[in-house]
Amino acid sequence: MLFFHYAGATALSMLPLARALPSGCAAVSFELDGRGELTDAPPVRSFDDAVKRLLPAFRSWVDRPAVVVGHGLGALLAHALVSALPGERRGHIRDVVLSGSRSPATTARLAAHPRAPFLTRTREELVTELRRHGGCPAELFDYPHMLDLAVTMLGQDLHLMDTYREPPAMPAGGGTDYHVWFGRDDQSLSPAELERWRLSTPSSPQPRDFAGDHVFLCQERPPAAALRELVSGRLAAVDREPPSPRCGAA
Repeated sequence: MLFFHYAGATALSMLPLARALPSGCAAVSFELDGRGELTDAPPVRSFDDAVKRLLPAFRSWVDRPAVVVGHGLGALLAHALVSALPGERRGHIRDVVLSGSRSPATTARLAAHPRAPFLTRTREELVTELRRHGGCPAELFDYPHMLDLAVTMLGQDLHLMDTYREPPAMPAGGGTDYHVWFGRDDQSLSPAELERWRLSTPSSPQPRDFAGDHVFLCQERPPAAALRELVSGRLAAVDREPPSPRCGAA
């Protein structure tokens, strides 16, 4: 399992999903620079830079059957990183779960490509966003220093979306199943937006809705149960496959 966190989060935000996985499944949660274990690393300057930064480690893990999951910004990163893989590596990916994100076409159309973070959205506007969408503990707003750190991280991450460019189209087919998951109360994901996702994936994605809004994935049990069911099915299928030589790590 290869996880990509949402904007303003860390790799640990995907821990509830990782804990729900069946035994025998390794889990890796990738982290953007400037947080968690990478606190001292300067943040990347654009979406393309983020993909370049993550690609070597991502490629090294795709040497065996894998399921890729990304939420929000993480869904766009997951989609771009899968697209950047050579065909033989991409063949190891059984499923890609794209959760809580507008389509690549819409994100690229809305991207203003500002020269730096906080030019499209002010820090005050980001505080309002944090209050409205949730996804962080209420106590955060009682500590100005911690709130400032959270706003800085969120602003830097949203800058990646503001500099987004849609990756080249992948060849049709390929054996990877795509899934688009979304919260029923997320107003940004309309039926038309789900159709736009179909135009950006090699096969028609399977939509699935869950109770909640944008931050549904790590706050409700049904998504974790759905992911466990998906991975369990893939593990059973892998067990039935004949053994094959493992590719060397990149």
